[in-house]
Amino acid sequence: MDADALRRALENTELKKYEAAAYLTLIEHGELAAVDVSSKSDIPTSQVYDTLRSLEERGFVETIDGERLRAKPREPSEMLAELRSRGSLLTSAADELEERWEQPDHDEHRVGVVKRPETVYERVRAQLNEAAVTAEFTMTLEQLELLLPELEAAAERGVFVRIHLYAEPDLREKAASLGLEDTALNIRVGTIPGPFLSIIDRHWLFFTPNTRADEDYGVLINDHILSFITHWYFVSCQWHMWDPLFDGGVSWTEYDSLEEFMRDVVPLFDDGADVGVEIHGNYIRSRQDCVVRGRLTGAFYPTRFASERNHLALEDLSSYATVFIDTGEETLSVGSWGAVYEDIEAHRISIESIDFPLDAAADTETSG
Repeated sequence: MDADALRRALENTELKKYEAAAYLTLIEHGELAAVDVSSKSDIPTSQVYDTLRSLEERGFVETIDGERLRAKPREPSEMLAELRSRGSLLTSAADELEERWEQPDHDEHRVGVVKRPETVYERVRAQLNEAAVTAEFTMTLEQLELLLPELEAAAERGVFVRIHLYAEPDLREKAASLGLEDTALNIRVGTIPGPFLSIIDRHWLFFTPNTRADEDYGVLINDHILSFITHWYFVSCQWHMWDPLFDGGVSWTEYDSLEEFMRDVVPLFDDGADVGVEIHGNYIRSRQDCVVRGRLTGAFYPTRFASERNHLALEDLSSYATVFIDTGEETLSVGSWGAVYEDIEAHRISIESIDFPLDAAADTETSG
């Protein structure tokens, strides 16, 4: 850096033009008489004395009175600290400016594209900290580790977290070292690599390509319909067809999808099971949150009475799916994500009990 550039940098520390010139002259030449500072820095003689006194008041130089006023620079630690703090501030300001330029506003039905995947991960962190119901992910182990504190905190708050991990060498050993063998996170593994994808609380959708992209970018979406469409991609392609990360007798008693609950439970109900459930959701008309408990009394979907198959598949439930719950005071119809005609839209379904009456159990045994 040449002298002119250094002087301009000193002026950015709130030194005035003459102060910066005088200070730089003394740093270069050491102790000088005031008149020599004037001649070597092109500061008018009428200004040099006030300039040196001002620098002394700020602790940058020391003046010596005699026949002629002299000045010498102090050890420049304060100035170095000032310059470095300014540099850090300006660097941080530049980073923040870039971040704000890349991030779209938090308004409804907004679709934004950003240049850096890191921006997406930061937004996912922020949304996970506010999550209340569900969080679905497809990602690599490295991305999971990056978001692990927020994921575990969300699960501890009761958020239903499902994660599809892309396979990689020694995945189980690496995951075990992160403590994922005993976790509230529901994790499955798929062998086909793909993008980073997250759906949080049925509204927020985040995407970045992991492979096969010409350049890095990310997509941020706050939209109910697009999240719903992507949720079905997650359920059908990234979840139900893959196995859990760790072996073990996983017993599913909670669901964030009514269709998956019906797929597993309605065949048992048809065999005579008495099923008790707790459903978290909202009333369709008022949109107010609700929690209802009761017994499963019925179910309906388009192929309910037409199919000859003795099991349910997700495609049977993909267009229309309803269950009926007797709360003891009334019977309520419960629909899935985006329900319109039912009484309640289900967000979380918990199985509280499944009991087979003795005669039903005997009939099931005989038929088996």
